[in-house]
Amino acid sequence: MNMFSNTMADMKWTDIQRHADENAVVLLPMGVIEEHGPHLCLATDIYTAHITCLAVQKKLEKESVPAIIAPPFYWGICQAGKGFIGSFNIRPETMKALLFDIFSSLRDFGFQWAFGINTHGDVEHKTIAVNACKDACEQLGITVCFPYDEFMTQLLGFNQDAPYFYEIKPSEINVSTAEVPDVHAGDIETAIINAHYPHLVDRQIAKALPDAALGDQFEAWMFGNQLKQISPQGYMGSPRSYESVNAAQYIKDSAHRISQAILARLNKSKGFDNS
Repeated sequence: MNMFSNTMADMKWTDIQRHADENAVVLLPMGVIEEHGPHLCLATDIYTAHITCLAVQKKLEKESVPAIIAPPFYWGICQAGKGFIGSFNIRPETMKALLFDIFSSLRDFGFQWAFGINTHGDVEHKTIAVNACKDACEQLGITVCFPYDEFMTQLLGFNQDAPYFYEIKPSEINVSTAEVPDVHAGDIETAIINAHYPHLVDRQIAKALPDAALGDQFEAWMFGNQLKQISPQGYMGSPRSYESVNAAQYIKDSAHRISQAILARLNKSKGFDNS
């Protein structure tokens, strides 16, 4: 499996036409290409988004909601990790314009709904994505929704009830036994990539890495481009604990919460008909 598997990129145009005619919703995997410590590949975020989209698609189709997965979007903002080799960082205006053009293409294909499935936590990255969704909703005639983030909406003053948000409930399970939470390239991310792309994990290095805790340096991490100072090897968490993580349960739970959020958002709209 690669990041194009079961996405539009592997389909014929006639397949995409059929999905549009069926009023399918579009799932857009969103992440970045950035460093994930000395043990994980640069594409960890986007692989995880793609894996999640595949699981969400299956759950939606069980609810009689057809879904199609767009080619992954992996050019974004790496504010925290851009000091590392391998962290591709594009200009905010470039990211916003690219997303807007993607949404415009989806509209031209005949799709009416698109949902971002985002696995990259950078605040600027998410802010730009939200604004691109907002512009698409207001200017293109396609409803594009980004996951609602209470912290971000309060920080930046977004309206949580805006049509370009969909609210995902917090998880009620814990798949990790690590004492240090996985902030970046820790046990959970390592476990997911190991489960699906084991050849892209250096397990020997992962098991030898000491825990790296964020502590009281949250703002420096989120806003200060200081990851390299906080964690010289580029990870925050406990990679060595990855074998104790139930990666399948993590993806299953994420897919359930996301699919339920999408269904709730669709049900709010009288313009969606999956009959």
